Amino acid sequence: MPSLRAIEWKRPWALLGLAVAVHVVLALASATPGMHTGGDNAAYLALANSLATDGTYSEVWHPGSPPHTKYPPLYPGVLALLILLGAKTWGAFKGVSLVFTALATAFCFLWVERMRGPRAATVVALLFGIAPAVLYSARWILSEPLFMACTLAALWLLTPRTGALSSRDLTLGVVLATAAYFSRSAGLPLVVAVAAWLGLGRRWKPLAVCAVAFAAVTLPWQRRSVGGYVSELWMANPYDADMGTAGPADLVRRVADNLAGYTLDYVPTGLTGMSGALAATFGVLLAVAALVGWFRRLRRGPGVAEIFFVLYAGLILLWPAVWSGDRFALPLFPLVVLYAGETVAPLAGRALRRPVWAVGAVVGLTFLLPAGNSWLGQVDLANRCRIPVATFGPMGCYGSNIREFQAMALWTRDGLPDGSVVFSRKPRIFHVFSGHASVVYPFTEDTNSLFVHADSLGAGYLVLGNWDSTGPAYVHPVISAHPERFCVVAQLDLSGGMPISLLAIRPPPPDDAMGPTPNGSGVEACPRESPVPSNAAMASMIVPILDET
Repeated sequence: MPSLRAIEWKRPWALLGLAVAVHVVLALASATPGMHTGGDNAAYLALANSLATDGTYSEVWHPGSPPHTKYPPLYPGVLALLILLGAKTWGAFKGVSLVFTALATAFCFLWVERMRGPRAATVVALLFGIAPAVLYSARWILSEPLFMACTLAALWLLTPRTGALSSRDLTLGVVLATAAYFSRSAGLPLVVAVAAWLGLGRRWKPLAVCAVAFAAVTLPWQRRSVGGYVSELWMANPYDADMGTAGPADLVRRVADNLAGYTLDYVPTGLTGMSGALAATFGVLLAVAALVGWFRRLRRGPGVAEIFFVLYAGLILLWPAVWSGDRFALPLFPLVVLYAGETVAPLAGRALRRPVWAVGAVVGLTFLLPAGNSWLGQVDLANRCRIPVATFGPMGCYGSNIREFQAMALWTRDGLPDGSVVFSRKPRIFHVFSGHASVVYPFTEDTNSLFVHADSLGAGYLVLGNWDSTGPAYVHPVISAHPERFCVVAQLDLSGGMPISLLAIRPPPPDDAMGPTPNGSGVEACPRESPVPSNAAMASMIVPILDET
């Protein structure tokens, strides 16, 4: 039997196909059929529907459908194209994410192959493709897979194999770096890295051409999105405007918190599935090895990847800690694995007097075993979710509180008049299921704030459920203080506990019309018969806002 050293590695395309096939098989086996509970998934679909139906890029879930200024339009544009081609189901849109993670795995291989050859490319691409965080991103309607694919494709094209970079690769690389920026605003470090690389190489003419072209293409979006993420970046907490702007001390704490989070948790867990002290220990070793490998490459002359590495890492360390997570570190995974491997494999090979490939195999198993265990857990979860999703629809695998929210939103499609505006905990998800405009109720203890917001936005209804603790914290005190301002339109209880309620917001009664406080819950039924919502329509896997029936 030939040894690994004897393999000539003459078929890089077959090895690329192997890495992609492994990723696709693992992703399909662990893919849950349900929908993510994060509002971003629903927002992307709503924006895509706006592009496909009206030709506008608007927040159709918000009263008045204001122009959207936060998410760059490339990913919603891809989803809009699918809608125009007839896609309607959750699975169709989730499948696009798998396509992009497969492409990201392929571009990861191609990038490493240009620098280190097919052997290293196979190892890095396989470790990237089986990483739990990468497999996780393949199953949701989010922009990270497209962002990874564009970023890694740009790094591949902008990495010279030998000699100078061809004008074709430079042009395509700049186009893909721009596409990364239009996928996520966090793609800006890649664009800056390309410009810095051209400047360090004194390629003034290409730099000028690229700068002018990038400015011309992005200027309309930059003018539209003034504020956007930049204003939120400097907030102490983007989810609590009352906390104000972060000062120097806050930024130092934020960087320290993020450095600990990414080093001890997000990156090692996202790459391997490890957790706890084992992940923290591995994360420290991985970070040190990657930094040594990055510094060595930097000394030999930085490429686009080396400049991007430090710029992007700096960005996510400055990111508000409430946003942080492995999804933001995904583009760095191949770089971390490559840089760490270039540091560890030769050193360990000399210390242990074993071939580099043998040391690499041991290191690979360090990734493979916990990642495999994580994958088996996801496969089990996906299998257990299939029947609940088939029975209760895309939210079927979650708790009754979330299924009740879905059922209530579906009921309001026909149960409320067109043009209704509804307070809810998850406005974008509520809109995707109901078609109605929705806003989150104010997170404040001021019991009059909700009515002020209702008057300013034209909100006439309120969903009072048990999605999380915000309802009891911010809505219950308002209802207790002003029960005469509400009446119950409909209720639904799938768990035998606290039901989810749809309340109508009433105008304040005249002073002389104030009567006794209602009994029981303190809120009386609205003066009309309302059918009780059911879960009959929940099982459909068609995205409701795209369902024409």
